[in-house]
Amino acid sequence: MASRRDELNAYTFARKRMVGAFLQPSGGGNDEDAPRPVRAVLPSFVVAAVAVAGFGMWGVIKPSAPLNWDSGKYIIQAKQSTTRYVVLKDANGKGVLHQVLNMSSARLVLPANATVMSVADDVLDKYPRHGATIGIPYAPDRLPKADDAGKAKLWSVCDRVGNASNTQGAISQAVFVAADKDAAALRDQRMLTEGQALYVQGPTVSGQPGGKYLVDSNGVKHAVGPNAQAGDQLAMESALFGRDTKPQQVTADWLQTLANGKAILFPEIPDYDPAKSVQSTLTDLTQAERRVGRVLQFQDSYFVVGVNGLYSVTAFQAELILNFPALQTAYDRKKPVPYQLTPAENAALAPKVDAARMRPKSDIPTVKIEKAVNAGNGNEDRAIVCSTFEGIENNVVKQSVWAGVKYPADIDSGSLSAHVTPGHGLLYRAVDSLGQDSSGSDFLITETGLRYSLPNNNDGVGAKNGGTSASPSPAPAPAPAGESKDGNESQARLGYKDVTLTVVPVAWSKLVPAGGVLSRAAAEQAQNA
Repeated sequence: MASRRDELNAYTFARKRMVGAFLQPSGGGNDEDAPRPVRAVLPSFVVAAVAVAGFGMWGVIKPSAPLNWDSGKYIIQAKQSTTRYVVLKDANGKGVLHQVLNMSSARLVLPANATVMSVADDVLDKYPRHGATIGIPYAPDRLPKADDAGKAKLWSVCDRVGNASNTQGAISQAVFVAADKDAAALRDQRMLTEGQALYVQGPTVSGQPGGKYLVDSNGVKHAVGPNAQAGDQLAMESALFGRDTKPQQVTADWLQTLANGKAILFPEIPDYDPAKSVQSTLTDLTQAERRVGRVLQFQDSYFVVGVNGLYSVTAFQAELILNFPALQTAYDRKKPVPYQLTPAENAALAPKVDAARMRPKSDIPTVKIEKAVNAGNGNEDRAIVCSTFEGIENNVVKQSVWAGVKYPADIDSGSLSAHVTPGHGLLYRAVDSLGQDSSGSDFLITETGLRYSLPNNNDGVGAKNGGTSASPSPAPAPAPAGESKDGNESQARLGYKDVTLTVVPVAWSKLVPAGGVLSRAAAEQAQNA
């Protein structure tokens, strides 16, 4: 039986063999050759200490800011404060660090395609030369992407009268530059279609009541009975919109966006004499229907009786003729109604129809207007009326008209700026007349709802900025190599060098409130704040 000493020796031997197996003992075959654990662990601690010291030393000697961050090619953003800076050369050619008010100003004072670089705040604080804060006050901080700025948008100006008052003083106006869902709303079922119209009235001019207009679905305004007698005016309004319909008040700016159409007048019927009843020679009609000025109908076709034949008219003209007070003698002063022709009568009279004599002007509506869509009652009253510019095709302005009980998009009622669909904008040229898109003023609209002028004189000389400073402004940066002086330098520096400008009529451009001038000279101006 093993003694206690033998058991201890056996245990010690087994432990050394196990430790030796893990620590790779030498091949001497002796259990005493197994290395001590401390001898293996200690080098590991030494290696770890050296590594930590190495990293610490690298942290001390490594650069504290990206290489060439102050070369004047970067928009510098402080890491902690997120304040933006630029480095510009002074008169001696030395770099000066300037805080800049917004991203637009930063891009305007730097070469095109400048990128953003983050630099630690303490590095910026220790920079040897600090200059005045520069920039254009209230210039946009967020710019639309180049591919979006080159896409045409829908422009819409909407007038709304107060709930209890249909007066000029109660009108509120909103302007939309719409894309995506906002543009889709302006093309939904609330957009006017053929046979629908608005009835509006402009502001007082020289003490005289403003003109009354029918606005058709193509965005064309037609004066309703200008210079007509009071009785004829009321008769025409009843014929077009229904009895006792009042026009909605709109602003002069709203009216100016519409195309001018031909005035709506009562049609002139050849050979008609309002003083007496004149009989036609058409024996295919009854004695009563032979009177000159009578209206005939066959299905969707309308005719007016003449002395020797029939004149083809539109449904719109027929409704006016039936309500013309001067035609009362043709109907013995009874309520005029169109006579319904039988198929046999229509066939017999077809050779005697003159389709050209009373043909209306090209832009006059042809379909009967049931009522003005903006002249309902209560909740049916679509009293928000919008004139929408959709673009230019073949040098012709394409427009549409929209009417609803709410604006096409949610807006801040207290805002004085236009509503631009968030994340969108437009680079455009405002022109006085079509076909001259090479001349005009260039603007950038951003989601701020303002239009900012982009001068064509490149360096922005003469462009004024609101801010001044006792500190001198930085020296103007020379145009970098490869940047054309013939193109629009501001457009290129903002990232829109290859963007084609959308052409917009100046009347629409003026509806958007003006912001500042986006030029290099304005962006380099020192500010007090």
